[in-house]
Amino acid sequence: MELFILNAAGKQNDECFASICSESSMFVSQRRFILKTCGTTTPLQCLEPLLLLVTKYAGFDAVEDVYYSRKNYKRPELQQSPHCNFEQEVAVLDSFFKDGAAYCLGSVNRDCWYLYTLHPLRGPRRGTTEPDQTLEIMMTDLDPEIMSIFTREECSSAAEATLRSGIDKLLPDMIIDDYLFEPCGYSMNGISKTEEGPKLASVSITISF
Repeated sequence: MELFILNAAGKQNDECFASICSESSMFVSQRRFILKTCGTTTPLQCLEPLLLLVTKYAGFDAVEDVYYSRKNYKRPELQQSPHCNFEQEVAVLDSFFKDGAAYCLGSVNRDCWYLYTLHPLRGPRRGTTEPDQTLEIMMTDLDPEIMSIFTREECSSAAEATLRSGIDKLLPDMIIDDYLFEPCGYSMNGISKTEEGPKLASVSITISF
């Protein structure tokens, strides 16, 4: 998998580093690595080099949990191995993790959500104190007038698109790393430090004509 970092500097606070890559958002903290991708990227191909890097530079030799999920593809024939189907993805994950479980939420012949995580969950993870909650929202067929905000024709910069859309208000005191593609499309990472722990936001917008 090739990732082209669009903003090498990224954004960070004392708990997390965030960077926008081509079709991807990456978050790195002391004990967690998050990679959100879209398009025809192949995120599972990063598992082996990522585990080697974590061992070499962070000194960790065990994985506490894995969370891999995605919606069923609209055009599965365009995807590259190992993302041609969920069974193939599960086989790759099982080759790295011996205690994994795969699920399908929803109807397999309609919109559904695939999920893979380590199983079973036997109480709290060792040394884990930070909250771990995720909310993912996917929207389609949105108002074209609103979506035009995320085009170079309507906005001259990512900062302008972020403000006009109200995305800057997702998290209080959020540090924002955003990018407006040419001629259209938008990505944003946000990190915020709160009393409850770090909070992350990621927005990816693709526009089809």
